[in-house]
Amino acid sequence: MEHIDHSKAYIDFYRFLNAAGMESAYGTYSPDTLDEIYDWERDEVEETIWQEFKSYGNLPDLASKLQKYDGIEALNEKLREGISNSGYSYRMVDIARTLYEATSIEDYLDYIFEYYDKKKDRAALAVLSRLKPCKKLYEFFKDVYLNSDESVARSTAVDGMLYCKGYIKDPSDLQEMGELVGMSRAFISDDRKLRKKKLARFENGDFDNIPRTYGLCRRVSYEDAIRLANEKKPLEDPGEIVTGIIDATQSDVYIVFCESDNTYNPSDLSKELDGKPSVGDKVRLLKKQKGRSVILSI
Repeated sequence: MEHIDHSKAYIDFYRFLNAAGMESAYGTYSPDTLDEIYDWERDEVEETIWQEFKSYGNLPDLASKLQKYDGIEALNEKLREGISNSGYSYRMVDIARTLYEATSIEDYLDYIFEYYDKKKDRAALAVLSRLKPCKKLYEFFKDVYLNSDESVARSTAVDGMLYCKGYIKDPSDLQEMGELVGMSRAFISDDRKLRKKKLARFENGDFDNIPRTYGLCRRVSYEDAIRLANEKKPLEDPGEIVTGIIDATQSDVYIVFCESDNTYNPSDLSKELDGKPSVGDKVRLLKKQKGRSVILSI
C-alpha cells in the first residue's frame, strides 16, 4: 500500500480538531491552513471546515476563505441567526470580527460596539483594538477613553487609538507595544475633563516627541532565557533627584511629567509627606530606573 505524506498544515489542523485536555484548551489552528495545505488535500479539509462551521459555528476565519463553499454568506447567515436568537453573544463577536477582516465592511463593527456597550466585556474591546484601523474604530476608542469608568478599558482604548493613528504598526508585537509605554502613560487620568484636554493635545501632535522605551520587552530563545537568568545582576541604579509637575492621578498613583526629558513617570508618595499633591503642583521626585518613582516633596 502506497504511503501518503500529508502537509504539516494538514497534520496540525486535524491534531487541533482532535485534541483533548490541555492541548484542546490551549491549542489553536493556523489562519493560514488553507494557504499551506497541498492542493490534493483541499477538498477534504474544506469539507471538514464547512461541516464544523455549519454545525457548531467553529473555525470562522477558515470558513471565510473557502473556495468550494460561499463562506462569507454562511458567516452572514450565522450572524443573523445569532442576533435574532441569542441577542448579544461573544460567538457573534467572533463572526462579526471575521466578516470585517474578510470584507473591510465597517457595518460589521456595529455589532461588536453594541455587544461591548451591553456587556462591558474587555475581551471584545481587545478584539477591536487589533482590527484593521478606520475612522469609525478611532471614534469608538475616543468615546471609551473619555467616558469609561474602568482604567483597564481606557488603557485598551488608548492602544486602539495609537494603532488607528499609525503609532503602532503591529498590535501583536509586544516589543513595539512596549516602546510606546511613555506615550501611553501620558493619557492616564481619572479626571474626564483632564482626559479631554489630553486627547486634544494628542491630536495636536503634542505627544509625538515623547521618547520611545527601547529594550523594555523583547523575545529571547529558551537558551538565552536560561543564560540571562544565571547572569550576575548589576546593582540597581537608585535613581536621580529631579523636578516635575503632577500631570494626572489614577488609583492613588501620581503621573509626574518631567519637562527636562519629556517623560511621564508613575509615582508614589514618600511616607515622609504630610499632604497629597494635586494636578499642576510642582514636586521633587526620586526618579527610579525600575519601578515607580517617589515624590519626596511638594
